[in-house]
Amino acid sequence: MSNYENAFAHDNVYGHALDLLLDVIPRGVAGDGAIHLDLGCGHAAIAGPLTEASGLVYVGVDADRETVDALMQRGIEAHHLELGAEKETLLAIVEIIAGRRVASISMLDTLEHLYDVTGVLRVIRRLALDNECAAVISVPNVTHRDIGFKLALGDWQYTETGILDTTHTRFFSARSLERELAAGGLYRTVRRDVDLEVSDQHFPDSHSALAAGTTLHHLLRRLRSEAAPDESTNQFVWAVAPGPVSENLVYTAERNPARPFLSVVMRTQGRRLHCLREALTCLAGQTDDDFEVLVMGHRLEVQQQVGVERVIEDLPKSLRDRTHLIKVQHGNRVAPLNQGFAAAQGHYIVILDDDDIPLAHWVETFRRMADREPGRMLRAVAVLQNIDAVETNGQSGIRTAGGIEKLYPSEFDIFDHLRANFTPNMAIAFPRGVFHDLGMRFDPELTTTEDWDFIMRAAVVVGVASSPEITSIYHWWVRGESSRTVHHQREWDRNNGRIVRKLDSRALILPEGSASRIREVMAERDSAREAANAAALRPEPSRGGHTGADPRNLNEIAQILESRSWRLSAPLRLPGVLAAPSRRVRFSNYVAMSDDSLIHAAAELRRSRSWRVTSILRRRSSAGAADVR
Repeated sequence: MSNYENAFAHDNVYGHALDLLLDVIPRGVAGDGAIHLDLGCGHAAIAGPLTEASGLVYVGVDADRETVDALMQRGIEAHHLELGAEKETLLAIVEIIAGRRVASISMLDTLEHLYDVTGVLRVIRRLALDNECAAVISVPNVTHRDIGFKLALGDWQYTETGILDTTHTRFFSARSLERELAAGGLYRTVRRDVDLEVSDQHFPDSHSALAAGTTLHHLLRRLRSEAAPDESTNQFVWAVAPGPVSENLVYTAERNPARPFLSVVMRTQGRRLHCLREALTCLAGQTDDDFEVLVMGHRLEVQQQVGVERVIEDLPKSLRDRTHLIKVQHGNRVAPLNQGFAAAQGHYIVILDDDDIPLAHWVETFRRMADREPGRMLRAVAVLQNIDAVETNGQSGIRTAGGIEKLYPSEFDIFDHLRANFTPNMAIAFPRGVFHDLGMRFDPELTTTEDWDFIMRAAVVVGVASSPEITSIYHWWVRGESSRTVHHQREWDRNNGRIVRKLDSRALILPEGSASRIREVMAERDSAREAANAAALRPEPSRGGHTGADPRNLNEIAQILESRSWRLSAPLRLPGVLAAPSRRVRFSNYVAMSDDSLIHAAAELRRSRSWRVTSILRRRSSAGAADVR
């Protein structure tokens, strides 16, 4: 606009706009008197570079008479016109064009000053259609992180120029600009945005949300970079082409659209249709039926697809109408999760693999937690059951290979989960905002443990609500193909390392009570170290006297008592401790023991019920899961 006399530069909005224009201007039009029309031209910063590079005749249009007069004195064709109502503006511009061919159109940093945005955009559409040309439009990005970070803390400051210019009547994000353009019948074809790590809104430098070294800045920046890719975009610079006029409103009319409570994302490869049928049958028997099912057919061959479709067709109509097959023919095991979460309509989204079992109150339990602690992740308890494949009368089936075991804790503990995953994916539901608003995605670089990675990244932001209710059965294949057999141990280790590095790279928001939890963990560690050091420094006994304990035997006791297996099995020991507090197992009880006694004590601990019940977790560790001793 006319109040801003900014010079042309290849790295600013004018240079980026010129690059786009030179790409969209038809070849061979310069010699026939074709023009470039610059609406809201201001001081015509692109006039010289554009004319020199394209050979087009530059024609500027602006609302400020003094600016127009100044351009004409410089020998630049310019016309005074206030852009406004569609019909009047189009007639005036047609008169300015005077029958000449328009080869390209630009409107740079002007749209945000207008009152009738849609009307002006439809004028550009009409001109682009009549002349078979494209246009380049730029506007400031009101969602630059400098504005967002300050606004999150209640700070919004207009400035004389810049993104929050006092003369702006409209503010645009990428999404709102797309809606405005569509309402005007224009659609982006190419973008060449101007990025600024430090915008004109980056003040004061000492602001805790802006200063690059603060934990707050790192936290906000990580959240913002996942939510949208334009955190550092200062100006959107887009080439647009004409298309149909959208009938959608440019503003949000429906703030909270009707949604099912839960979306169930079910991965399947169509190889175990009997398992898929059982899982879907369990969904048909839910006490709360406010959910949809997205069956994600991953790399299905024709025969497998037909089988999956038949299973869905056999469902009761009430569930069949809410079940949709979505084919995913690309990517690894992560691809159907990302595509399923993107398609999900529910307030919450949960993963249910085709060989696991939701109990009747599975959805109902999630609902109760959501009512109690809305917006958090919802975590119930899954029990584990070993299963094996069988053939009966030529039909595939499964049979149990052991009893049901409750190996996973009743409460979600963020500290335990930093080390390993203790939450099977069907036991936890994610609020849709984690994926659709915060922009978190399942990591396509991970070939295993993708659920642990997603759980941890989401948990440290939105928190977790827990219920001790057992709501699902996690089936563990003792033979046949599974993630343990398909992926080598090195692959599991590499994926685990990637997850830990990602967690280390970001600031973590810890839940209430974490300070006491950290103190407890540190005290346990310090106590064990002190006891081990004391044993190591014990003087050698006199000849013929008592034999001193080998520190390695004491360390073995310490490793057992510090292990996650021992901590997770604490509820099994609680009744005995309550009946006889002296029975509590403490490391200090072992410090004075001899070698023989320590060896015997370690063997007793390993034979204990606490250690035997958690053996499956240690077997999982050797099979490739995160270290759970």
